[in-house]
Amino acid sequence: MPLLIAAALAAGLSAASPSHGPTLATEDTMFTSVPEVLVSAPRVTLAEILDRVARGEARRESLMTDQSFLLTLRVVRDARTPGRTPQLVSETVMRVYKKKPDRVRSLVLRRYEAKPKKGGVRFGVRLRPGMDEEIVNFAFRPEARREFRYRILGRDLLGDHLIYRIGFEPRSLLDPTMPKGTVWIDTNDFVIVRQEVAFDRSPAPPILKGVDRMVIERGNAGGYWVLKRVLLRVQTTLPLPNLGRSFDLTLRFDDIAINSGLADSLFAAGGSASR
Repeated sequence: MPLLIAAALAAGLSAASPSHGPTLATEDTMFTSVPEVLVSAPRVTLAEILDRVARGEARRESLMTDQSFLLTLRVVRDARTPGRTPQLVSETVMRVYKKKPDRVRSLVLRRYEAKPKKGGVRFGVRLRPGMDEEIVNFAFRPEARREFRYRILGRDLLGDHLIYRIGFEPRSLLDPTMPKGTVWIDTNDFVIVRQEVAFDRSPAPPILKGVDRMVIERGNAGGYWVLKRVLLRVQTTLPLPNLGRSFDLTLRFDDIAINSGLADSLFAAGGSASR
Protein backbone atom coordinates (compact mmCIF):
# COMPACT_ATOMS: atom_id res chain seq x y z
CA MET A 1 0.00 0.00 0.00
CA PRO A 2 2.73 2.63 0.74
CA LEU A 3 4.19 1.93 -2.71
CA LEU A 4 0.82 2.60 -4.37
CA ILE A 5 0.43 5.90 -2.50
CA ALA A 6 3.97 6.94 -3.43
CA ALA A 7 3.26 6.11 -7.04
CA ALA A 8 0.12 8.25 -7.01
CA LEU A 9 1.94 11.19 -5.48
CA ALA A 10 4.78 10.85 -7.94
CA ALA A 11 2.27 11.04 -10.78
CA GLY A 12 0.75 14.24 -9.35
CA LEU A 13 -2.52 12.55 -8.31
CA SER A 14 -4.53 12.61 -5.09
CA ALA A 15 -7.07 10.20 -3.66
CA ALA A 16 -9.89 12.64 -4.46
CA SER A 17 -8.96 13.27 -8.10
CA PRO A 18 -9.88 10.51 -10.59
CA SER A 19 -7.24 9.15 -12.95
CA HIS A 20 -7.47 10.12 -16.60
CA GLY A 21 -4.96 7.57 -17.88
CA PRO A 22 -2.42 4.96 -16.83
CA THR A 23 -0.32 5.71 -13.78
CA LEU A 24 3.41 5.13 -14.04
CA ALA A 25 5.68 4.75 -11.06
CA THR A 26 9.31 5.85 -11.16
CA GLU A 27 11.63 3.18 -9.79
CA ASP A 28 14.20 4.82 -7.54
CA THR A 29 15.02 2.00 -5.16
CA MET A 30 17.55 0.16 -7.36
CA PHE A 31 20.88 1.36 -8.62
CA THR A 32 23.63 -0.58 -10.34
CA SER A 33 27.10 0.56 -11.28
CA VAL A 34 30.12 -1.22 -12.73
CA PRO A 35 33.55 0.09 -11.74
CA GLU A 36 35.90 1.09 -14.54
CA VAL A 37 38.71 -1.31 -15.30
CA LEU A 38 41.97 -0.13 -16.82
CA VAL A 39 43.04 -2.50 -19.59
CA SER A 40 46.74 -2.39 -20.31
CA ALA A 41 46.82 -4.99 -23.10
CA PRO A 42 47.32 -3.42 -26.54
CA ARG A 43 44.33 -3.40 -28.87
CA VAL A 44 44.62 -5.55 -31.97
CA THR A 45 45.58 -3.39 -34.92
CA LEU A 46 43.75 -3.33 -38.23
CA ALA A 47 46.79 -4.78 -40.02
CA GLU A 48 46.88 -7.69 -37.58
CA ILE A 49 43.15 -8.32 -38.06
CA LEU A 50 43.64 -8.49 -41.83
CA ASP A 51 46.55 -10.91 -41.39
CA ARG A 52 44.48 -13.12 -39.10
CA VAL A 53 41.54 -13.12 -41.53
CA ALA A 54 43.84 -14.20 -44.37
CA ARG A 55 45.16 -17.05 -42.21
CA GLY A 56 41.70 -17.97 -40.95
CA GLU A 57 40.25 -18.14 -44.46
CA ALA A 58 43.18 -20.22 -45.67
CA ARG A 59 42.79 -22.59 -42.73
CA ARG A 60 39.03 -22.91 -43.35
CA GLU A 61 39.71 -23.92 -46.94
CA SER A 62 42.49 -26.37 -46.04
CA LEU A 63 40.24 -28.32 -43.63
CA MET A 64 37.79 -29.32 -46.38
CA THR A 65 38.46 -31.97 -48.99
CA ASP A 66 34.93 -32.43 -50.37
CA GLN A 67 31.46 -30.91 -50.17
CA SER A 68 27.95 -31.80 -51.19
CA PHE A 69 24.94 -29.54 -50.89
CA LEU A 70 21.53 -28.66 -52.26
CA LEU A 71 21.62 -25.41 -54.22
CA THR A 72 18.44 -23.43 -54.95
CA LEU A 73 18.49 -20.53 -57.39
CA ARG A 74 15.39 -18.33 -57.27
CA VAL A 75 14.50 -15.22 -59.28
CA VAL A 76 11.64 -13.02 -58.04
CA ARG A 77 10.33 -9.91 -59.81
CA ASP A 78 8.49 -6.92 -58.30
CA ALA A 79 9.89 -7.75 -54.86
CA ARG A 80 10.22 -4.02 -54.11
CA THR A 81 7.68 -2.48 -56.50
CA PRO A 82 5.01 -0.56 -54.56
CA GLY A 83 1.51 -1.88 -55.15
CA ARG A 84 2.68 -5.09 -56.82
CA THR A 85 2.83 -8.62 -55.48
CA PRO A 86 6.22 -10.34 -55.77
CA GLN A 87 6.18 -13.04 -58.44
CA LEU A 88 8.41 -16.10 -58.68
CA VAL A 89 9.93 -16.03 -62.17
CA SER A 90 12.10 -19.13 -62.02
CA GLU A 91 13.53 -21.66 -59.59
CA THR A 92 16.25 -24.23 -60.16
CA VAL A 93 17.21 -26.85 -57.59
CA MET A 94 20.37 -28.90 -58.04
CA ARG A 95 22.54 -31.27 -56.08
CA VAL A 96 26.20 -30.23 -56.16
CA TYR A 97 29.30 -32.31 -55.43
CA LYS A 98 32.79 -30.83 -55.09
CA LYS A 99 36.10 -32.47 -54.37
CA LYS A 100 39.66 -31.21 -54.29
CA PRO A 101 41.62 -30.42 -56.28
CA ASP A 102 39.51 -29.84 -59.38
CA ARG A 103 36.33 -31.92 -59.40
CA VAL A 104 32.80 -30.55 -59.42
CA ARG A 105 29.49 -31.96 -60.60
CA SER A 106 25.92 -30.68 -60.44
CA LEU A 107 22.68 -32.53 -61.16
CA VAL A 108 19.51 -30.53 -61.82
CA LEU A 109 16.68 -31.95 -59.72
CA ARG A 110 13.95 -29.47 -60.57
CA ARG A 111 13.49 -26.47 -62.82
CA TYR A 112 10.48 -24.15 -62.85
CA GLU A 113 9.71 -21.18 -65.09
CA ALA A 114 6.54 -19.16 -64.62
CA LYS A 115 6.37 -18.12 -68.29
CA PRO A 116 8.74 -20.10 -70.49
CA LYS A 117 9.56 -17.87 -73.41
CA LYS A 118 11.90 -18.31 -76.30
CA GLY A 119 14.64 -15.74 -76.11
CA GLY A 120 13.91 -14.96 -72.46
CA VAL A 121 16.55 -14.60 -69.79
CA ARG A 122 17.61 -17.86 -68.14
CA PHE A 123 19.84 -17.76 -65.08
CA GLY A 124 22.50 -20.31 -64.26
CA VAL A 125 25.38 -20.82 -61.85
CA ARG A 126 28.99 -21.38 -62.78
CA LEU A 127 30.41 -23.65 -60.08
CA ARG A 128 34.06 -23.58 -59.16
CA PRO A 129 35.79 -26.70 -57.82
CA GLY A 130 37.69 -24.97 -55.02
CA MET A 131 36.62 -24.51 -51.40
CA ASP A 132 37.92 -20.95 -51.09
CA GLU A 133 34.56 -19.14 -51.64
CA GLU A 134 36.16 -16.15 -53.29
CA ILE A 135 32.77 -14.40 -53.44
CA VAL A 136 33.10 -13.95 -49.66
CA ASN A 137 36.77 -13.09 -49.15
CA PHE A 138 37.78 -11.45 -52.46
CA ALA A 139 38.68 -8.16 -50.74
CA PHE A 140 40.56 -9.82 -47.87
CA ARG A 141 43.05 -11.92 -49.75
CA PRO A 142 46.68 -10.86 -49.25
CA GLU A 143 46.98 -9.87 -52.92
CA ALA A 144 43.94 -7.56 -52.61
CA ARG A 145 45.51 -5.30 -49.97
CA ARG A 146 46.83 -2.90 -52.59
CA GLU A 147 43.38 -2.58 -54.22
CA PHE A 148 41.26 -1.76 -51.15
CA ARG A 149 41.23 0.47 -48.09
CA TYR A 150 40.00 -0.89 -44.77
CA ARG A 151 38.73 0.50 -41.49
CA ILE A 152 37.29 -0.88 -38.27
CA LEU A 153 33.61 0.05 -37.98
CA GLY A 154 32.83 -1.62 -34.68
CA ARG A 155 33.09 -4.57 -32.34
CA ASP A 156 30.09 -6.57 -31.12
CA LEU A 157 29.89 -9.26 -28.45
CA LEU A 158 27.34 -11.97 -29.32
CA GLY A 159 27.34 -14.68 -26.66
CA ASP A 160 30.92 -15.93 -26.52
CA HIS A 161 31.70 -14.59 -30.00
CA LEU A 162 33.50 -11.30 -30.58
CA ILE A 163 32.53 -9.95 -34.00
CA TYR A 164 34.54 -7.30 -35.83
CA ARG A 165 32.84 -5.16 -38.46
CA ILE A 166 35.35 -4.11 -41.09
CA GLY A 167 34.55 -1.72 -43.93
CA PHE A 168 36.38 -1.83 -47.26
CA GLU A 169 36.37 0.33 -50.36
CA PRO A 170 38.40 0.38 -53.58
CA ARG A 171 41.43 2.64 -53.74
CA SER A 172 40.66 3.49 -57.36
CA LEU A 173 37.32 4.73 -58.68
CA LEU A 174 38.13 3.90 -62.30
CA ASP A 175 36.77 0.32 -62.24
CA PRO A 176 32.97 0.22 -61.69
CA THR A 177 33.08 -3.51 -60.96
CA MET A 178 35.07 -2.91 -57.77
CA PRO A 179 32.59 -2.75 -54.89
CA LYS A 180 32.69 -1.40 -51.37
CA GLY A 181 31.13 -3.04 -48.38
CA THR A 182 31.20 -4.35 -44.83
CA VAL A 183 32.18 -7.75 -43.48
CA TRP A 184 31.44 -9.38 -40.14
CA ILE A 185 34.40 -11.40 -38.83
CA ASP A 186 34.00 -14.05 -36.13
CA THR A 187 37.22 -13.85 -34.12
CA ASN A 188 36.83 -17.39 -32.78
CA ASP A 189 38.03 -18.61 -36.17
CA PHE A 190 38.80 -15.28 -37.89
CA VAL A 191 36.58 -16.09 -40.85
CA ILE A 192 34.06 -13.85 -42.59
CA VAL A 193 30.52 -14.87 -41.63
CA ARG A 194 28.57 -12.10 -43.38
CA GLN A 195 29.21 -9.54 -46.09
CA GLU A 196 27.18 -6.63 -47.48
CA VAL A 197 28.36 -5.21 -50.80
CA ALA A 198 27.39 -2.01 -52.60
CA PHE A 199 28.33 -0.49 -55.96
CA ASP A 200 28.55 3.27 -56.45
CA ARG A 201 28.08 2.70 -60.18
CA SER A 202 26.59 -0.05 -62.28
CA PRO A 203 28.98 -3.02 -62.54
CA ALA A 204 27.56 -3.96 -65.94
CA PRO A 205 26.40 -0.94 -67.94
CA PRO A 206 24.38 -0.42 -70.04
CA ILE A 207 22.26 -3.49 -69.15
CA LEU A 208 22.18 -2.96 -65.40
CA LYS A 209 21.14 0.32 -63.89
CA GLY A 210 22.57 -0.77 -60.57
CA VAL A 211 22.80 -3.40 -57.85
CA ASP A 212 20.84 -2.04 -54.90
CA ARG A 213 22.07 -4.64 -52.46
CA MET A 214 24.20 -7.73 -52.27
CA VAL A 215 24.25 -9.81 -49.09
CA ILE A 216 26.36 -12.92 -48.57
CA GLU A 217 25.94 -15.09 -45.48
CA ARG A 218 27.78 -18.11 -44.19
CA GLY A 219 26.59 -20.72 -41.73
CA ASN A 220 28.31 -23.30 -39.57
CA ALA A 221 27.85 -26.84 -40.87
CA GLY A 222 29.47 -29.45 -38.66
CA GLY A 223 32.13 -27.01 -37.48
CA TYR A 224 32.91 -25.61 -40.95
CA TRP A 225 31.92 -22.14 -42.14
CA VAL A 226 30.32 -22.42 -45.59
CA LEU A 227 28.03 -20.41 -47.83
CA LYS A 228 24.36 -20.37 -46.81
CA ARG A 229 22.75 -17.52 -48.74
CA VAL A 230 23.50 -14.97 -51.45
CA LEU A 231 21.02 -12.19 -52.29
CA LEU A 232 21.25 -9.68 -55.16
CA ARG A 233 18.75 -6.90 -55.76
CA VAL A 234 19.11 -5.67 -59.32
CA GLN A 235 17.69 -2.81 -61.37
CA THR A 236 17.91 -2.80 -65.16
CA THR A 237 18.00 0.13 -67.54
CA LEU A 238 15.34 -1.41 -69.83
CA PRO A 239 12.57 -3.92 -69.06
CA LEU A 240 13.71 -7.50 -69.55
CA PRO A 241 11.34 -10.28 -70.69
CA ASN A 242 9.49 -11.74 -67.68
CA LEU A 243 11.66 -9.68 -65.31
CA GLY A 244 10.65 -6.06 -65.76
CA ARG A 245 13.03 -3.43 -64.45
CA SER A 246 13.93 -4.97 -61.10
CA PHE A 247 14.31 -8.43 -59.64
CA ASP A 248 15.86 -10.33 -56.74
CA LEU A 249 18.21 -13.26 -57.30
CA THR A 250 18.77 -15.60 -54.37
CA LEU A 251 21.08 -18.58 -53.87
CA ARG A 252 20.40 -20.90 -50.94
CA PHE A 253 22.66 -23.71 -49.77
CA ASP A 254 21.03 -26.53 -47.77
CA ASP A 255 21.65 -30.13 -46.75
CA ILE A 256 25.40 -29.47 -46.55
CA ALA A 257 27.84 -32.33 -45.93
CA ILE A 258 31.58 -31.76 -45.49
CA ASN A 259 34.38 -34.33 -45.82
CA SER A 260 31.97 -37.23 -46.36
CA GLY A 261 34.48 -39.10 -48.54
CA LEU A 262 32.98 -38.61 -52.00
CA ALA A 263 34.14 -41.30 -54.40
CA ASP A 264 36.02 -40.33 -57.55
CA SER A 265 33.56 -42.39 -59.58
CA LEU A 266 30.84 -39.87 -58.71
CA PHE A 267 32.55 -37.36 -60.97
CA ALA A 268 33.16 -39.74 -63.88
CA ALA A 269 30.15 -38.43 -65.78
CA GLY A 270 30.65 -34.82 -64.77
CA GLY A 271 34.39 -34.49 -65.09
CA SER A 272 35.72 -31.16 -63.90
CA ALA A 273 32.86 -29.03 -65.24
CA SER A 274 29.38 -28.50 -63.86
CA ARG A 275 26.41 -29.89 -65.74
